[in-house]
Amino acid sequence: MGNIKILISCHKQSIVPDSEIMLPIEVGADLRSKHIEGYIQDNSGDNISVKNKMYCELTAQYWAWKNLDADYYGFFHYRRYLSFADIYPVDSKGKLTVGKNPSPYLELNTVWGNLEPYRLESQWMESVVKSYDLLTVLREKINTTVYRQYCQYHSEVDLKLILEIVKKTYPEYTRAAEQYMASKEIYYMNMYIMTKKLFHDYMEWLFTILREFEREIKKQRKEIEPRLMGFLAERLFGIFYYYQREHGAQCAELAYLKFYNTEPGKEECVSNIRTFRFKPTKFEIRIDMRKLNRAFPAGSRRRRILRSIFLR
Repeated sequence: MGNIKILISCHKQSIVPDSEIMLPIEVGADLRSKHIEGYIQDNSGDNISVKNKMYCELTAQYWAWKNLDADYYGFFHYRRYLSFADIYPVDSKGKLTVGKNPSPYLELNTVWGNLEPYRLESQWMESVVKSYDLLTVLREKINTTVYRQYCQYHSEVDLKLILEIVKKTYPEYTRAAEQYMASKEIYYMNMYIMTKKLFHDYMEWLFTILREFEREIKKQRKEIEPRLMGFLAERLFGIFYYYQREHGAQCAELAYLKFYNTEPGKEECVSNIRTFRFKPTKFEIRIDMRKLNRAFPAGSRRRRILRSIFLR
């Protein structure tokens, strides 16, 4: 078995499949006195665990960068894993070379169900990982640009600032940044698997940008949006990915699995109720996302039309 380490970010006790290469890590460990037994903690060695409320799963990525030696580094979430059932290679122009409009994710009741169809056995995962420089989630088609999609949920001021920092600090990424921000295909989740060299390059690139952003934003305001760095990093990853695949990295995309329940002792199906507002009015409705996702699959034209109604 090659030296592949895929860390599964957890902030609470979760069931994790028995695996030689998938390891749970407790994120934000520095913020609590009682830890999850048997998990790696992100507050050992060189770490930013105390910043987890702002950096989210990035505290696990930073910890791995500074404290873990591997040939390949990967990152999942306790409720989201990449599926290795179908592999979608990507050419240097960003086109999927096989498959037609594959669904970006699959919904499952629990993580302890039958996962055989998703090929999470270590030997198969190793063979796929070693065939590429970078694996990540399947792109999801949206009804607007990546730039506007961020502004629908978060501050445009922050996005403009982070893009200015990218262009100033890494001008060679300007074209990739402009292309990705103008795209209507987005990469969510901060989930990926990379070679050692590419991962270390990404970490240096990412945290150089985020550190500068943090310094600048603290000059402007005292209160910083929770999870802000995690949200921005999702967009930065897309820029980095665009650049690397155009410069020779061998890449492929995979659907991800979305689990509704990973807590030990809880076998019931968990619903996912979300509230939506008809903009610009204040009228709100509550929707079971599982039912919505079945009727309006992620990335579908129906889904994009629906988003255009609720998000403008």
